[in-house]
Amino acid sequence: MASSQVASRHAPSQHASWQSAVLAAACSVSLLSAPREALAVPPSLNEAIVEASEASYPIINALEPLVFPSFTDKLGKLLLDIKPEKLGRSIELAIDVFDSVPEQELTMFNGVVKEAFADLKTDSCTLIPLPSQSLVTRFQTVATQTIDAEKLSAFGKAWGPSIAALSKTSEAICLPPVEALDKLALAQADVGRAFDFNAGQRFFEYTVPMLKGEVRLTDETLSLVSSAKMQAADATLKEKVAFQKAGKKLESAAKAEKEKQTVARYKAEMAAKAAAKKASS
Repeated sequence: MASSQVASRHAPSQHASWQSAVLAAACSVSLLSAPREALAVPPSLNEAIVEASEASYPIINALEPLVFPSFTDKLGKLLLDIKPEKLGRSIELAIDVFDSVPEQELTMFNGVVKEAFADLKTDSCTLIPLPSQSLVTRFQTVATQTIDAEKLSAFGKAWGPSIAALSKTSEAICLPPVEALDKLALAQADVGRAFDFNAGQRFFEYTVPMLKGEVRLTDETLSLVSSAKMQAADATLKEKVAFQKAGKKLESAAKAEKEKQTVARYKAEMAAKAAAKKASS
């Protein structure tokens, strides 16, 4: 599920604008002489999501039960060293983002989750390690200490069915078949599209500068880079390369999608302003 969590961090692609017939002709010649791969239509976001999901499958399957929790504990410690009120504020803003998902969209997502895990039992499925329960408990403690109880309760009621549908233990979760993982990734992307834009902006505008100011570059943080490379050590080189390529395609497709949404919001804002101006005149 986490597939869909890598989106929208690269700069937008540049679009050439030809101003004369000479330049247009030159462009045509270069296109005709380009390799066939360069002429391929870029994948849609959904196509890129499915490719990334399938490429991530062997990587996820190769996570080590002992190595992965240790890595997430180290990563979690970096965040838990942040002052509780600052970390709690970031968690609260994230809750606001998830609370902005319409009920109908959340119901559809829960249906996909339930279907994906319906036949999976923890005593017979392929188990994938989760972050340690002690780490989860520490984050829960920060949330309880810093966030309004009613907001936490409402969040639990809204997203509780999603958690309840998972086949998992306190230490591991069942890995669904690759086809089900694809559906989960697409459903997760639909949830992301349903996030309120302003709520998302408030989260990033607070959290990104806060993390930059609070997380220091030390030997400990640098060691996490090496530790990250040790995850899924049993995955083959071919699988790792495919995963990296799929990730780049996904980032590119997500960036293009973000640009389209930005243009659409701008046009909508301009139309609303024009309508308001016309109504007041």
